[in-house]
Amino acid sequence: MHRTYLLNEAQIWSGQRKCVFVTSSFDIKSLKQRLNPESSMAGSESSNEPVAAVAIIIDANRVGASVLLIRRRDREGDPWSGQIAFPGGHKSTKDQTLLQSAIREASEEVGIDLHEHELLGVLPLAYSHTRRMPVAPFVFQLRSNVAVRLNDEVAESFWVPLSELLRIKSTISQVQVERGRLGVDSYIYDGHVIWGLTFRIINILLNKPQPNSS
Repeated sequence: MHRTYLLNEAQIWSGQRKCVFVTSSFDIKSLKQRLNPESSMAGSESSNEPVAAVAIIIDANRVGASVLLIRRRDREGDPWSGQIAFPGGHKSTKDQTLLQSAIREASEEVGIDLHEHELLGVLPLAYSHTRRMPVAPFVFQLRSNVAVRLNDEVAESFWVPLSELLRIKSTISQVQVERGRLGVDSYIYDGHVIWGLTFRIINILLNKPQPNSS
């Protein structure tokens, strides 16, 4: 197993030697074999109930096959306000399919046109605890370098090596929700608390067991 150590620019120039350990490889081929075809979402698309889709965007050329995550801006009425998430959102009346929803949301939120990249497949539906809304997680692999351009719904974006998410263990974090402070299962990466729906989708993506409390 290859290993690499990452230093951010601030650490290099300040002389600090605090490193983040990541493995340098991730098996994309094995992941692709576990994914479902887009057609498996057909039943969910015909429902009159609210549905949503997210885009799991993987850059295999980044260390550990990194995935793009965003932090949503704090917005009143947004059930995922301020949380770490994948680009995505509700199915619009203009979207004929959930795949179209995922592609549209990625274009709007992070400025990536996923028509130009490879759809690997889709994970089983995940459900939000807040509204029990079904969410379709579509998995894409980039074919070329991209420039991330955020819209006003997104506070920041960052890349996380899937190999690192596969390696690290979950921990209990205290987060602020509408009803107060809540202890949740989470992954901590570079100061970001990844919890809730995004945490559960990552576990499905990586074939990791869900903690009993998730």
